[in-house]
Parts: sequence; C-alpha cells; structure tokens
Amino acid sequence: MIRNVMDMNARYGGLNAAFLEEGKAVWVMNVVPTRARNTLPIIFDQGFAGVLHDWCEPFPTYPRTYDMLHANGLLSYLISEQCSITELLLEMDRILRPEGWVVLSDEVGSIEKARSIATQIRWEARVIDLENGSDQRILVCQKPFVRR
Repeated sequence: MIRNVMDMNARYGGLNAAFLEEGKAVWVMNVVPTRARNTLPIIFDQGFAGVLHDWCEPFPTYPRTYDMLHANGLLSYLISEQCSITELLLEMDRILRPEGWVVLSDEVGSIEKARSIATQIRWEARVIDLENGSDQRILVCQKPFVRR
C-alpha cells in the first residue's frame, strides 16, 4: 500500500493531481528544486503541500518516511548542476521505506547511470523503454525488505 509519496521534481503538482483524480488516498510532498523555476505558488494554489529543496544536499526528514519516490527529469538536472547521482540515490535509499518504490523518468544516459547505482545498493531495478521513439526511459526500482 502506498500512503506517503514524494514528487522530487514536482513542477506544477501533476503527480499529486493524478492521485486525486484517481481517488487515491495518498499524501504527496511536492518538492521543487531550489535552482529551478519556483512553482510553489501554483502548487499551493491547488491546495497541495510543497517545499523548495536543493537536491545536492540531504532532505530534512526521518529515515524510511516515504513509500514511493517519483522524479521526472531530476537526474539530468542534477548532472547539469554538477551534483552526484550516487549521493542522491543513497539519500533516496535513506528516506524510502523497505519494499518502497522509486520511479524515475529521464534521458537514457542518466537512467542507465541510476540503474547501475540502484543495483549496487541492491534495489530491484528495471528500465522501461517508451515506444514513442524518444530517448526518454523510465527506471522502476523497489527497495527490498531485507538485503541479501
């Protein structure tokens, strides 16, 4: 069951809106990267929770807080900001509950780098190709309950 979700690159709160539209009882923390365009007023106007955060730094929350982490385009953004994808995935591992899910959508190179790191930290990871001919891929990972 998914109860607590973080949209790590929320933009306008679209993931939050999608859950509401489907009638899902999910609490979503919408995070807007500090160096991106500040869209928090739009998120707040929709009645959603949100915060600005610099993903080159740890996120101020308790460990194992979220059931699902989602990010669209965050990996490429971090590479352009010269932040470490390894450190980001380790931070995600810290705040993700066991058996929690990570869904990342980004360019092929960024997704492949993240997939490699995900398997090193013993997440179950698979890449999904989009059939529209784009260079975008989706990485779906699950953190196991017990590491082997």
